[in-house]
Amino acid sequence: MKISVAFIVYNGSQYLRTQLDSILAQTHKVDEIIVFDDASLDNTKEILEEYKNKHPNLFFIYYNTKNIGPTKNIEKAIQACTGELILLADQDDYWEAHKLETIIKWFEQNPTMNGVFTNGTIINSKWELDNKYSLWDAMSFPYKTVKSKTELNSNLKLYINTVENAVTGAALAIRNNLPFLKQPFPTIKHLVHDRWLAINLAETNSLGILEDKLIHYRIHTNQAIGGMTENIEKYIELNENLLEGIPNINNSITSFKDLRYVLKKIETNLQIQNEISKIETKCIDNTDYLDILKNKHTIYLEYGYSKWPLLSGLRKFKKLFID
Repeated sequence: MKISVAFIVYNGSQYLRTQLDSILAQTHKVDEIIVFDDASLDNTKEILEEYKNKHPNLFFIYYNTKNIGPTKNIEKAIQACTGELILLADQDDYWEAHKLETIIKWFEQNPTMNGVFTNGTIINSKWELDNKYSLWDAMSFPYKTVKSKTELNSNLKLYINTVENAVTGAALAIRNNLPFLKQPFPTIKHLVHDRWLAINLAETNSLGILEDKLIHYRIHTNQAIGGMTENIEKYIELNENLLEGIPNINNSITSFKDLRYVLKKIETNLQIQNEISKIETKCIDNTDYLDILKNKHTIYLEYGYSKWPLLSGLRKFKKLFID
């Protein structure tokens, strides 16, 4: 099986060598590393050229003449890959040495699956390890709740489409024979490319979950997309609540602030799904998710008026006349 790495970078010189070295140090070697630099202004190019000179048959590097953002950059990187399996990589993380070996074994054991995402450990800009929380925790992903359901695939795609993204691109591996990968990735407000990939994979029940922590995911102030660092347990509870669609199911909504968080999630997801419905080339039908979100919006609004009528009224006024 030929293995490609789709690697995007923008002003990544601070941690770039560490990530590239971790890819080169894999117990199962990769076959190509496709790098798209998004018009970096630091010395990223010099570092990349150094690695290309050392490994001319492994590194294939492209330099955008202008900054196009991570969604379009990863689209170009993925579409340039020639391997049967693609692993996405970020500039500021690093891989466990057995990451690729573990993922290949997983695909061999799951031949009908088209993608898999893993967990990871959390580090900060000072290389300090977070021993309390994992990558999934930082994403407020209620994995134990999703896993405990009878239909894991159904609950996973419901979560990804109506609650929040659970997939970090840097922890994702996908087969390179999927039609949606050849189509332009949409640029929709609040929709990151990781989630777009996850939505398409989950819709065909071909997105797997691997609990192994195979990357060190770095959370720092300069990254394009990060994760939660405070009140993690609270946000996991609120996301569990929204997945169930029952406001008082786990007593997590204890204040109007909590309700406002959930309502904003619903409204953001409605906006995303509305935009997805307009994509003529999409490979999915998201009608059901729009209906689910509209119903949940009504349920949580009614709950708000029953618990905090004045604040709920003020929120409605603000959204009508100020937002």
